[in-house]
Amino acid sequence: MQILKRLLLPLELYVLLSSFIFTEQFDRNLELDAIGDGSVKDLLKISHDFLDALTNHEHLIGGIFFVYICVVIIWRIFGKPGRLATDLVALFLSLCWVIEFVIMNLLLVAPIKSPILLITELLLFIPIIVICFSWWYWRLNLQRKNNKVSPAIILDDKPGAIEYFFFSAEIFFNYSQESCKTTAAKFLRLINGVIVLDIFGLTLSRAVDLAIG
Repeated sequence: MQILKRLLLPLELYVLLSSFIFTEQFDRNLELDAIGDGSVKDLLKISHDFLDALTNHEHLIGGIFFVYICVVIIWRIFGKPGRLATDLVALFLSLCWVIEFVIMNLLLVAPIKSPILLITELLLFIPIIVICFSWWYWRLNLQRKNNKVSPAIILDDKPGAIEYFFFSAEIFFNYSQESCKTTAAKFLRLINGVIVLDIFGLTLSRAVDLAIG
C-alpha cells in the first residue's frame, strides 16, 4: 500500500502525460502527402517539424524533455516537492497545444484531399483540449488556495480531477461563466470557448464539405 501511495504521488504528471500521448499521435498522424501543394502546406510542414522536434525523443529538445519528465516523476515518487518542476512540464505541453491549435486552423484552409485526415486530427485534438484546460482550471484554483483566498472557480466543496475534467468537457455542450468568479477564470473560460467553437464547429463543417464535395 505504501508503494502504491508513492507511485500515485506524481498523479498530476501522469494526467499531463496522457495529453502528451495524444499530442504525439496528433503529430505522427499529420500526413502532409494528403494535402495539396501551396503556401498553407509549407506552413503546415514548418509547424509539423517544430512539433516533432518538441515531442520526438530522437530530437534534442524532445530527448531533453523525455529525460526531464522521467527525473521529475522519480523525484515526486520519492516524496520530494515538485510544484515548479511540474508547472514547467505543463508550460512545455501548453506550447505543444498552441502549435496543434495553429495546425488545426491551417488544416481548415488547406487543400486537403480527404476529410479523414481532418476528422482524425480533430478526434486526437479534443482530449488534448479537455485535459489542457482541466489542468489550467485546477492550477488557477490551487494558486488561490495557496494564497488563502476564495477559489477562482466554484465547483464542489472539494473538487477533484474528475470535477475539473467535466467542467472542461461541458463547454462542448454548454458555455457558461457562472462558476468563474475572477477575471482570470472568466478569461480562461472565454479562451476555452473560442477554441472549442473554432476547432469543433468549423472543422466539422469543413469535413462535411469535403465529404460532400
